[in-house]
Amino acid sequence: MNLDIGWRKVMVKEVTSDGNLFLGTEPVRVLDLATGTADVAILVAKEYNQKKSGHVSKIQNIDILGVDPSANMISVGREKVKKENLTDKITLDLGDARNLKDFESDFFHAATMSFGIRNVPEKQQALCEIHRVLKKEEGDVKGAKFGILEFSEPGDDFGLLGIGARLFIRHVVPVLGALLSGAPREYMHLQNSIADFPSPKEFANLMETLQCGGKITGTFRVDDVIQLNFGSVQLYLATPIYT
Repeated sequence: MNLDIGWRKVMVKEVTSDGNLFLGTEPVRVLDLATGTADVAILVAKEYNQKKSGHVSKIQNIDILGVDPSANMISVGREKVKKENLTDKITLDLGDARNLKDFESDFFHAATMSFGIRNVPEKQQALCEIHRVLKKEEGDVKGAKFGILEFSEPGDDFGLLGIGARLFIRHVVPVLGALLSGAPREYMHLQNSIADFPSPKEFANLMETLQCGGKITGTFRVDDVIQLNFGSVQLYLATPIYT
């Protein structure tokens, strides 16, 4: 029912600070990990265009890079980007969040990842690679903005609505998704991977207890965890820092 588009829009608004990310003193570089068919990358570009159409005099140019390990996804995404006339702002390439060797350290001003980290076995490795390529907060220098959208099973603190959402994820999503898509394995994987994913508190703790880097170590400061869809979707907003 396109609920995921609404969640992605919330992430883009938060990561770009309602477009104010584009008002710095240098061109803005945004990395969209697990870009899939480029939905988030396109939303970032549209947010930029909306800010620019507001006749903001200081707005900077933008380069959005979407990476995904699936060549088929990238191919579909490129067609969508072309259809939206956004090829001047968005580049899509094959890539893996666990190995971003093509990018130098402290390169991107912002990063997004929607419904991808759940499927990465080496979560700490991926998060540390993302940490490496993002600009760090240091003194008066602002760090990059990083947003992760991910599913989890709602906790008991969401009451009856949380119970309903939990039952929906466990039973309705696999059956309905399989019927509509003809891909039952994928939707059983979705259910199982959500059940296996850490709770919001555990995942936020994982991000904040990372020890990334060599001589200079770093981690993430989780600035906020926004609950969506009755606690079945979380938006983690974090800043890369040195420790």
